[in-house]
Amino acid sequence: MEMFRYLTGILEKEDKKTWRILIIFCFFSPVIDVFSFSSLIYIVNTIVSEEQVSTEMMRFALFMGIASLLAGLFELYKCEISNQLEYYGAHRLSVKVCELLIKEDLLYHNQKSVMQALSMVRTDTQNCIDILITGIRLGPNFITMAGCFLVLIYVSKWIGVISCILLLVFMAVMFCKFRTQIKDYGIRSRKNLIKTNAQVTITYGVFKEMKLSDNPELVLERYQNASSEYAKVQRKFKYRTSVIGVIMQNSVMSFLFFILAFLMWGQKEALIHILVSMVVYITVLIRVIPLAYFLVDGMNSIEFKKESYEALRENLKRYDEMRQKEKLDGQIRQKKITFQKGIRVRNLSFQYHKYAEIFKEASIDIPKGCSVAVMGMSGAGKTTFLDLVLGLLKPQSGSILYDDYDIVTQSDAAGNCQAKLGTVVSYIPQIVYLNGETIRNNVAFFTREDEIDDRKVMECLKCAQIWEDVERMPEGIHTLIGENGTALSGGQRQRIALARALYKEFELLVMDEATAALDLETEKAVIDSIRRIKGDKTILIATHHRSLANECDRIYKIENQKIIQVK
Repeated sequence: MEMFRYLTGILEKEDKKTWRILIIFCFFSPVIDVFSFSSLIYIVNTIVSEEQVSTEMMRFALFMGIASLLAGLFELYKCEISNQLEYYGAHRLSVKVCELLIKEDLLYHNQKSVMQALSMVRTDTQNCIDILITGIRLGPNFITMAGCFLVLIYVSKWIGVISCILLLVFMAVMFCKFRTQIKDYGIRSRKNLIKTNAQVTITYGVFKEMKLSDNPELVLERYQNASSEYAKVQRKFKYRTSVIGVIMQNSVMSFLFFILAFLMWGQKEALIHILVSMVVYITVLIRVIPLAYFLVDGMNSIEFKKESYEALRENLKRYDEMRQKEKLDGQIRQKKITFQKGIRVRNLSFQYHKYAEIFKEASIDIPKGCSVAVMGMSGAGKTTFLDLVLGLLKPQSGSILYDDYDIVTQSDAAGNCQAKLGTVVSYIPQIVYLNGETIRNNVAFFTREDEIDDRKVMECLKCAQIWEDVERMPEGIHTLIGENGTALSGGQRQRIALARALYKEFELLVMDEATAALDLETEKAVIDSIRRIKGDKTILIATHHRSLANECDRIYKIENQKIIQVK
């Protein structure tokens, strides 16, 4: 019950309204079902027991026929309400989880793969709404079963009582026997689905290397193994649920045949005397069996999807914490960040959880209008340093000042305040991502379609030293580039990413190995273009190219947990 209270509590206002309507409709269904079924038994019993059927009985049968058609329309509308909750409810939950993934800290982001994120956003939210809808349907079906039990007891007296008790015990045994296995299958199924999908992503990510590999079949083998494990778990789960249905149905049918054999053992006159009651008893019992199976199958389905529930609950807990923090931050004084002096980093200390310290009491100055290169061996902490300067990571101690604003303590000389670095900073990451749209849309990536300035797009492409290439393309800036820029070369992709960074207004341009795929001549041309077009803007580059670093005003080197100026 606690799980259902939680799931109903996280629904949006509109979905809660739909849920309440569905609850009411679902509890009408068993009343209609039991009444229709009881009426059918009554009519059949009357036809068998009476020599001549009255006109009133014929009218009653016609009335029930019309009522059944209306009940069918009612059930169709109930299906529409159920589908609305199932899909729109899952959609709205997925938006919350997606918002969490977009706004969460970099450390949390780095702990997940793309497939894990997709599972959290799509699969887990859908499974949780399925749990809720299954729970809603269990109640009415239990009521329907209880109504059938009453009819069974009324018709068959002590035999009905014994049958009801035996069936309930049988259901409990079936559920308890397989419950632990079903839950374990749910956990393994979720993990193996993520692993299987990840293999497909990897196949696209290493396509060129795979084509040139001596053993490309290894990639297929890895997918085959992951997919086989997923199929194995799904097969076992489906088999267990099928076993429950087969055992329940065939056991009850066997029981009925044994009862008939026992009755036929006696006198024929006695068998004829109870034949009508026996037909009703069998009819009701056969009607109860699907209900009993649905109840057990529904409870097992909930157990199977509990792993998704646990994952969603953890994510929404973090989502609530994030929104609460945003609410508190909204009450703090908002500051418009400035970049008149530059950046001063003092006594910076940082380490990832349980890993060696990367920086210890490190300091560096990045004056306004200056081009600064940060060098270091692979793994020395160049990218980590940029993440700290961009406020994506928080150090254990030290200060990072943009003029008078410290992004570590989020304060200035007047006290606590909030400021957005995005108003003064533009960033080009080490790994470039381009979507499959046009060059124009990729340059103006974070701009609404109707607000894109084509003239500015062209200017940025020229600055990034790729305009001549774009001019030769079939549709210019409107040329589609394929998913992640597959229609472009590596150097062209990086220059498109550079143009994207230049499209944004900024005071500080941060580049993390952003020109690594360019030759030295193009690298220098790009830097010269930035200086010429952007005037006195500040540039911070992480690079391992000494030749590029020499083009900068200052060079720093990360060594022994310090940042040392070498030029």
